[in-house]
Amino acid sequence: MFNARLKQASSLAIWVILLTLLVFSQQVFADMFDWLKKHDVQLSPAVQGKVLLNGAPVTGATVSRELHYDKEYVDTAISDDSGNFSFPEKSIRSRKPGTLQELRTRQVIVIHYQQDTYLLWYLTTSSLTPQQAIVQRLAALNCDLSDTEQEQVFPNIENPDFPHSTFSICRWENRKS
Repeated sequence: MFNARLKQASSLAIWVILLTLLVFSQQVFADMFDWLKKHDVQLSPAVQGKVLLNGAPVTGATVSRELHYDKEYVDTAISDDSGNFSFPEKSIRSRKPGTLQELRTRQVIVIHYQQDTYLLWYLTTSSLTPQQAIVQRLAALNCDLSDTEQEQVFPNIENPDFPHSTFSICRWENRKS
């Protein structure tokens, strides 16, 4: 009788161990093949901008947005009679976040006006998700072509130890730049 109970307890212990190994091995297996899984990557939030020249609207100018991640994505807009332009949010699905590579998204927005190109926005970020300070600035990309290009450093709300830095002719009211 004692041997039967010992055999039954041993059998139960073996099943518990096997079940535990099965559960943990599935997680290890999933982590090991994470590079096969596609992840959501936000390349750019929506952009709302206005372009002026010495305070007057710049009409009919081509604005280009270039986004670089695993490849280059380019779209264009034309400024309207008030100098306004916009771009929709741009997101992709990619396997790259599951790899060991250091990944960065580069955002470049320029305007082509009278044979000149003006830099409205240049930023590189390692974030794959929306960042509040970037979303706020790209929702109010107000630029005057007579302003000089400058580096502007602003707080990173999600990660305060690593502020954002952009190069631009645009200015933002009521914000530290």
